[in-house]
Amino acid sequence: MRRFAFGFGLSVLLGVVACSDLKSASVSPEAGPGAADPDSGGPADLGDGGGPVTSADGGAVKVTVDTLVTGRNRLGARSVVSFRPWRSGIAVSNGQVYWVESGTAPGLYSASATTACATAACVTTVATLARPSAFTASATHVYVADITVIKRFPFGSSTPETVVSSNMEVDNLATAGTRVFWTSGDDSAMNATVIGGATNTPINSNGTPVSTAVAGDQLFWAGVDISGQNGAMQAIGTNGSGAREVNRFSAGFHTMGGNATFLYYAKDDPGTIHRITLNSGHDETLDKDALGVTDFAIDDTYAYWTEPGDGDFTNGRVRRIAHDSTTAETLAVGITLPVAIAVSGKTVFVAAAGTKTASYADGKILRLTIGQ
Repeated sequence: MRRFAFGFGLSVLLGVVACSDLKSASVSPEAGPGAADPDSGGPADLGDGGGPVTSADGGAVKVTVDTLVTGRNRLGARSVVSFRPWRSGIAVSNGQVYWVESGTAPGLYSASATTACATAACVTTVATLARPSAFTASATHVYVADITVIKRFPFGSSTPETVVSSNMEVDNLATAGTRVFWTSGDDSAMNATVIGGATNTPINSNGTPVSTAVAGDQLFWAGVDISGQNGAMQAIGTNGSGAREVNRFSAGFHTMGGNATFLYYAKDDPGTIHRITLNSGHDETLDKDALGVTDFAIDDTYAYWTEPGDGDFTNGRVRRIAHDSTTAETLAVGITLPVAIAVSGKTVFVAAAGTKTASYADGKILRLTIGQ
């Protein structure tokens, strides 16, 4: 698999696409990344504001795209260690959207999830940071690795709690209940820290960990060899029992996300989307034409993900799939380098990192409102 340099001082294990303007997509669920406007032979362009998207069951879904915040500088959590990709960086709770950025003013920020803002006046600095290197969220907290220190912030508060410190940069982060799971540097140790308690290492990864997620009562991760292409997905119970290898891959790994019932993950080039049903272990291939995958957001009905695109990374997409379906829908196209996604009800929030020509200082927080 290729490594794609995004101009942030590191390379990643996935591809990314771009378009100058944000658009919704009018495509069938079967249409792949080459879906085109039959009149022009180019990508479908229905203009800003959202057009109809055919849903998996054949109904019409209208997606409205709004820009909530503009002018953000280097959105998303990123490690400078080796070839690490983005580590998410957006969450939503109680009418507020939260995100991290690492540009001229690194920090954790928030703004209204319902009101668009054209100026920085409506953005709140929750906390200043040295540089966010990893990110995750629970129902109650945002967790940020500030290089070597993992901090958690209750939603609505600017007072952090230090969870644990490392002697190397933290580059993977996941949480389950009262435990935080993390890795640092090129170390193979899969660390577990009890909030307010001790840290132990229940297992070492086979290969350098490049992605991790909690799904159900299991911790999943992907470890790669020195090439960054060959590796193994692995799992262990969040209680430290039942370690096993899930599968092998040989064309790179993108990212993963889970809930109580499913684990979704993306690998290979072109990207393939997979779903594991936790109670049976059944692994399904859902899509074989992803334009890279940077992040998943999962609710009770759908898995959503961001595809950063390829070329100049201006043709990014937001897509989703129902848990009881094997057909993906495209919700929006022409997003400039989407790196993180969160969902709340029928609203999806996306951190779009912007363009290399602007030194990624033209990032946006986007809102996709989905309605029948």
